[in-house]
Amino acid sequence: MNEFKKLSTVKLENVYNFCNPYDSEPLLLESSALKVVTDFTRRAPQLILKDVDIDHALYMMVNGHVRSKLVIDHDDTFLGVVNSRDLTGRKVLSMAQKLSQARSDLSVEDVMTCKSELHALPYSSVKSAKIGDIIETLKDIGQQHVLLVNKRGGLRGMISASDIARALHIPVNILQKAHSFKEVFAIIHAHEDMFAS
Repeated sequence: MNEFKKLSTVKLENVYNFCNPYDSEPLLLESSALKVVTDFTRRAPQLILKDVDIDHALYMMVNGHVRSKLVIDHDDTFLGVVNSRDLTGRKVLSMAQKLSQARSDLSVEDVMTCKSELHALPYSSVKSAKIGDIIETLKDIGQQHVLLVNKRGGLRGMISASDIARALHIPVNILQKAHSFKEVFAIIHAHEDMFAS
């Protein structure tokens, strides 16, 4: 017995225009930050296993139209985040050299950002925040995204600079911050890679 029913469709022959985008509330920096949250209770997080090789990981991201994935082990334990820039930039080559491995032998775990280096916000604080507050927070921490945790400490969601930029149709430039001398070099090399492309 099928509990679903088919819906009736309509013809498009007399449809010529798009609806006015102002029929819905436009998003502004003053809009609720909840409007740009990727909420894991409504949409499953983008996950990737730590031992996937970097070429396959990049293929998965490109074909899935995503820029980052949460890294897990085989027990579904959260380990960190990997983004497409991690998989294509100088970081890959320097890690291959450091580990004395071929680039093609590197895994997601080798180039990911570990959870100890990431920042999170309590989901409850985002409920009363504005999109502009999130941008200021991302600028302050120098990262492209911030994770959200629930009261019990579980991952509830994520907000990314790229999602905000797409939603508001504005550029959102977040400069990485260095917390050590080693990170200064990594950031310089990352910016060289961006301008070389």
